[in-house]
Amino acid sequence: MKKSKWLILLLVFTMVFSLALVGCGKTTEEPQTGKEEPNQDEQQAPADTGEEKLAKEQVLKINIGFEPPDLDPQTTTDTTSFFVINATLEGLVRLNPDGSVGNGIAESWDVSDDGKVYTFKLRDAKWSDGDPITAYDFEYAWKRALDPKTASSYAYQLYLIKNGEAFNTGEITDPNEIGVKALDEKTLKVELERPVPYFLSLTAFPTYMPAKKAAVEKWGDEYASDADKMVYSGPFMITRWDHEQKLILEKNPNYWDADSVKLQRIECDMITDSNTAINLYETGELDLSGVPAEFLDNYKDSPEFGRMIEANVAYLQFNCKDKFFSNKKIRKAFSLAINREAYVNGVVANGSIPAYGFVPNGIPGKSGGEFRKQNGDLFYDAGTKGQEAVDEAKRLLEEGLKEVGATKEELAKHVSYLTDQADIARKFAQALQQMWKKNLGIEVPIDTISFKIRLQRMNQGDFTISFGGWSADYNDPMTFMDMWVTNGGNNTAFWSNAKYDELIQKAVNSTGDERMEYMLEAEKLLMEEMPIAPTYFRARNFLQKPYVKGIARFPVGVSSEYKWAYILEH
Repeated sequence: MKKSKWLILLLVFTMVFSLALVGCGKTTEEPQTGKEEPNQDEQQAPADTGEEKLAKEQVLKINIGFEPPDLDPQTTTDTTSFFVINATLEGLVRLNPDGSVGNGIAESWDVSDDGKVYTFKLRDAKWSDGDPITAYDFEYAWKRALDPKTASSYAYQLYLIKNGEAFNTGEITDPNEIGVKALDEKTLKVELERPVPYFLSLTAFPTYMPAKKAAVEKWGDEYASDADKMVYSGPFMITRWDHEQKLILEKNPNYWDADSVKLQRIECDMITDSNTAINLYETGELDLSGVPAEFLDNYKDSPEFGRMIEANVAYLQFNCKDKFFSNKKIRKAFSLAINREAYVNGVVANGSIPAYGFVPNGIPGKSGGEFRKQNGDLFYDAGTKGQEAVDEAKRLLEEGLKEVGATKEELAKHVSYLTDQADIARKFAQALQQMWKKNLGIEVPIDTISFKIRLQRMNQGDFTISFGGWSADYNDPMTFMDMWVTNGGNNTAFWSNAKYDELIQKAVNSTGDERMEYMLEAEKLLMEEMPIAPTYFRARNFLQKPYVKGIARFPVGVSSEYKWAYILEH
């Protein structure tokens, strides 16, 4: 993308999304349409279609790319599942099409003068089975997420609730001491550890979604594993789930705001081959599609083409428990050996930009400035310093191998790169493979598996190097920085650094520019130690049929909202 256009989009990003938004999490190598499609022009819900004539059949056909790995809202961490959960469940609040916080199951709320106590009044709302949704469903869900037995990777998102962290870590064992309580069926009282300006928006995050205790206990480990093993509080419900193939969402007649939902059905395919997805879009079998790099020139001038800047970073993740990658010098060698300019512009080739830090562009920093600009580029590579970086990578690799008492040949037999099985993920992996072979003299085997299995293996530490991707859960650098604290729920690099933990804790307990200073310092430390090696900040290219209207998309948080979508006659 030309620099001028990038800056224009970035300014729009900064101005429109200055408030805290919610939820994304772990991403696929090239997230498919359905969860992460960027916006083109539909940022407003249609109050009145006027001259527009709605199609008789309100069916939207999309590709979500992968089988949703986990639809349990209290344990899920990935973007594909987040899309389905956002469509089928609803929390206390829901984002409006313009990105502002709107009403969800909560009809109203009051906040104490000190900003630490929220009292929510729930509306008359029903689960898809007709039972009422109550404040007890929220209390149960939040305490379930914090229960150590649940092993929720996102439990730390609820640490801002009074005694949330203490209960999750075992410091206290009485759940009644957690600062969330249903006063009656319609009233939920929440006490926070400290004022949190983005707390309200976080209540739209999947981990904060309600759970019906009777349903969770009825289905046990099978809860949310099939269409008939969960109940729904949102605009849609799953009526068919052909695993690894297709998922059908239909309008939920018991949804409290069903009159605002025009779509009768969303048909979600799970296509990993980008060429197939493009062909289906061309033949009208899909209404939306991502645009692989090789097709970009064909569509970039089309009125159906759109591009959006996302608060998303792609990175390589090293297993810091591994004999070899516990060594900082070896990790840095593999990072230095990459030519990010060639990789991003020549292989990814979709308008994304090389990343030389972890926090993406557009995230706020000190005094209303931008975090990324304030910390600047924190490392270099073979693309920015050429042979100098390659020579340094070779030197660091040699020194690191001596420190772990191993040879280059032993490393070559041991290392592999874990990634998704999608065709574009393999393409990206092959480019990295070639760079490591050329600059380090090591041919790294590529291990391609399903998205769901990749997440499982990352969580288990069963890898040496893996692709990682993270989208902002809210518009603040902490959504990126607190990932890497020792034993953090999403710290699947298994990195631990006491100084880093201290900086993040200081940031948590600070405000204003002092808080930002701690996070700026923490990012510098993260990039010096390099348990992860950022590769690019992602732009999203997409195609959308002109008869599809009303899809709201956000660069921060749950990036696609289909509640207000509709289909015009065509």
